[in-house]
Amino acid sequence: QKYKDEIARLKGEKGKPDIKPNVPKKENDVKEQKKSKKWKKGSKNAKIKIDEVKVIDVNKEDLPEDAEFKYYNDFVIQDIEFKAKNTEYKLAVYYSEKNGRTYSASLPEGVDGHFGSGLKAFIYFLYTKCRVTENKLHDLLADIGISISEGEISNILIKDKSDVFSREKQEIYERGMETAKYFHTDDAGARHKGKNFKIHGVCGLFFTVFFIMDSKSRETIEYILNLSKADWRNMIMVSDDAAQFRAITIIQALCWIHEIRHYRKLNPLLDVHRQALRDFLKEVWKLYHDFNDYRENPDPKVKEEIEKRFKAIFTSESCYAELDWRKEKTMENMDRLLVALDYPFVPLNNNPMEIGVREPVIKKKISNGTRSEEGRIAWENMLSIQDTCRKLDISFYDYLKDRFAGRNEIPKLADVISEKSA
Repeated sequence: QKYKDEIARLKGEKGKPDIKPNVPKKENDVKEQKKSKKWKKGSKNAKIKIDEVKVIDVNKEDLPEDAEFKYYNDFVIQDIEFKAKNTEYKLAVYYSEKNGRTYSASLPEGVDGHFGSGLKAFIYFLYTKCRVTENKLHDLLADIGISISEGEISNILIKDKSDVFSREKQEIYERGMETAKYFHTDDAGARHKGKNFKIHGVCGLFFTVFFIMDSKSRETIEYILNLSKADWRNMIMVSDDAAQFRAITIIQALCWIHEIRHYRKLNPLLDVHRQALRDFLKEVWKLYHDFNDYRENPDPKVKEEIEKRFKAIFTSESCYAELDWRKEKTMENMDRLLVALDYPFVPLNNNPMEIGVREPVIKKKISNGTRSEEGRIAWENMLSIQDTCRKLDISFYDYLKDRFAGRNEIPKLADVISEKSA
């Protein structure tokens, strides 16, 4: 089929579409039983910023003589005004014959080039947050009357304020690691200059940073984490059980979701083996939730009980040999899976980084990676700052408008990290 597709491509045709088959749910699979959350509908209008208030009165001719005003019924309409705003500055020029010199007025502070800070922030936001490609950005802006080329859009994305964003990202990373008690890390595939690269993510409760590197080796991870800093090596690292993460820090906490995933991949053929796997997974998920409850309210007696239950579950023998073999592998990781018994503030999964790394993966599928060093740095900066803004409850769009305008009314994200960590 691959040969046929390639021949079709060379003829200028399309090959067979890559449509994934409908895979039925495994009978033996037991997913995590999440506790239902109580949900209550709140008022949306309370969160809406009102820009203009219009009072509409009743036609007095329709009212009886004894009618008295009581109150207003509030009705909020949300709308948007999306249009070009082009400003022409007429800069006064004076000439002194006595001094032989020309005097010219300067552009207002924050005006840099022929494109305003609002437009630059809008381009950056759509490209990063909304995943709009450069050519589609060009089409959108042309439709509303903005005269800009795709090359100018690219320059705004990879060159404009590059130094500012690079410094911000580095400060986020250093301050985030200095204030965190633990950190998550993971990697995923990336493309750079037409070659396969890796995007590495490091995150904590209030920050996320990304690095696009040519390898996922141990040396690369040590370089990223700058382990020459002894205090960073003493931190707790939450990750999966990939070989490159082993012994990077003194304490490594393994992700329970990754470990359970090994069992969910088992595919027993016999009914008795399926039932054994289902019963086992139910016990594991029950232990997982009880472990999470212990983290909220640590208790020495519960700690001892969880450790005993872990050993009992993963050392018990069953009729399914492959399941028992997998249990032995888990027991080898027991100390790294039970780190939260001694450090209850450490989460049991690596979900924050797993979720965070999805954004660059999706962006890679849309744009097929970066083509220059400036582009690589821009991706690292924009993806890091975007996710950090999300964790700090700061509007990414407001941040971009502030930085492109040079107002700096929004404080440095590193300072916000310190404040929230305290």
